Amino acid sequence: MSFSRRRRSRLLLSSALVLTGALAITACSASNPSDPSSSTDGGDKKPLVISLDSSVDILDPQQYRSRAAMVTTASLVEQLIEQKYDTVDGTQVGTDEFENALAESYEYSDDRTVLTITLKDDLTFTDGSPLTADDVVWSMVRGLEGPGYIKVLYPMVGLTSADQFVALDEKTVQITAEFATPLLDKMLAMQPFGILSKTSGDEHKSDDDPWAAEWFRENDNSSGPYTVTAYDPTTSITLAPNPNYYDPDRIANAGITIQFVSDPAQRALLLQSGEIDLAQGLPLDQVKELESVDGLHVVSEESHLLQYMGFNVNTAPFDDPEVRRAVATALPYDTFVSDVMYGYARTASGVVPEGMVTHDDAINNFEQDLAAAQKILDDAGVEPFSTTLSFKQSSAVESRAAVFIQSALKEIGITVDVRPLPDAEFTQRANARELPMFLNSFLGWGNDPFYVMSGLLGTGSGNNFGDYGNATLDELLQTGFQTDDAADRDDISSQAQHIIFDEMPIIPVWNPNWTFVVRDGVTGLTKDNTEQLRLQYLAKQ
Repeated sequence: MSFSRRRRSRLLLSSALVLTGALAITACSASNPSDPSSSTDGGDKKPLVISLDSSVDILDPQQYRSRAAMVTTASLVEQLIEQKYDTVDGTQVGTDEFENALAESYEYSDDRTVLTITLKDDLTFTDGSPLTADDVVWSMVRGLEGPGYIKVLYPMVGLTSADQFVALDEKTVQITAEFATPLLDKMLAMQPFGILSKTSGDEHKSDDDPWAAEWFRENDNSSGPYTVTAYDPTTSITLAPNPNYYDPDRIANAGITIQFVSDPAQRALLLQSGEIDLAQGLPLDQVKELESVDGLHVVSEESHLLQYMGFNVNTAPFDDPEVRRAVATALPYDTFVSDVMYGYARTASGVVPEGMVTHDDAINNFEQDLAAAQKILDDAGVEPFSTTLSFKQSSAVESRAAVFIQSALKEIGITVDVRPLPDAEFTQRANARELPMFLNSFLGWGNDPFYVMSGLLGTGSGNNFGDYGNATLDELLQTGFQTDDAADRDDISSQAQHIIFDEMPIIPVWNPNWTFVVRDGVTGLTKDNTEQLRLQYLAKQ
């Protein structure tokens, strides 16, 4: 099997950023794009119009929602702490350091299991009601016990019961975790852990809806930099600066309108005509063409989003690890990057990708070798067979990749029926563990390797669509969550990566870049640990 040690990446207008170092709440060791005057030449703040790769379906940051909704909800809630950023050729890229946001101070006990947070003075929501420790506790408990999907994150940081969140007084919150972990800082800086209004929740709850899920789905009482001034789920959403935001200087523009344009080609035309300032989700061949258009530029940063091929490991022939390894050895990784992603991606580098902390470069790099793939099958006594490869009908890149996969596997005696499925059917069948072989993508928020491995391959995980299970791996991942020492985390993660590599329950095929096409004069693109665009830092000259 030919898996070589290689480092390859392609960035436009950027360079690779390796995120390292201990987690800390610090004052000045990394930059934060909080001064809009630096990106507007001292001029007045201007509104922007943008179009992303989906519409905004839900405004509740704790419920599962579209990617454009994730960008929006990150602007409607503020967290206790804020991620810090490093500048990479004009783009702000999140680091593993944090600073206070709603928190005035943020202190751990000596064993790092008790966290005491003191809020800033005079915090309010958009409606002018005070933001207190009760709102913080209510928001955290809602995430743990309420209607959203984020409850699966809490056990990763040792939070399993409501009594672990206590309001000591109006300004002070105490969080007691079952173990120390650096992932807690990362999670508290993520938007699903932003602070919601308990008063709004109480006003709009019912016996059937004790957490006011229906109200928060379509309404906001913002603690974040923006508030919603207009919202039509079919056309657009308009966000205006929140007049009660604790740090108005952090908002570099006069507001954002997100237009919902389902046709990517139309999105590109609107960008070229100047009707929108920034676009995401354009066909990558068009992005390549737009690189040379006057007045536009492409921002393309490395991402930890993982595109992968999965197997149902309980269904023959994919219950045999040698078959999975043969498939992995046959795939045309360079072709995926050049001909499917037009260079806006990195070749596969493992479930824990290159650039993520604890990535083990001694394994995890992938290279096509058809002769070696055929030998694996021959040595295992596997006869030629047929199978299906499913993917989302809406994904142009998965559709294109499937053709190359079909061709490559034919060379080693595997006949592949390429099967695009409507997105809803794909999701339903993936959740039912019915797909023998499939293409999908996954992003582990927080840039944490144990989150990624557990989310994709932990026994019983909701995203473990191949139904893989390995007790030794599960134990390693749980130990990793509970380990604070960087060297120990490296060792534990390496052991876990070796298990995954040897058993190959999924095949990492590429890491797509974080890519936008932007009109000249638009600055402040900011990518946080959830790889969402942070709207408050966008500015336009």
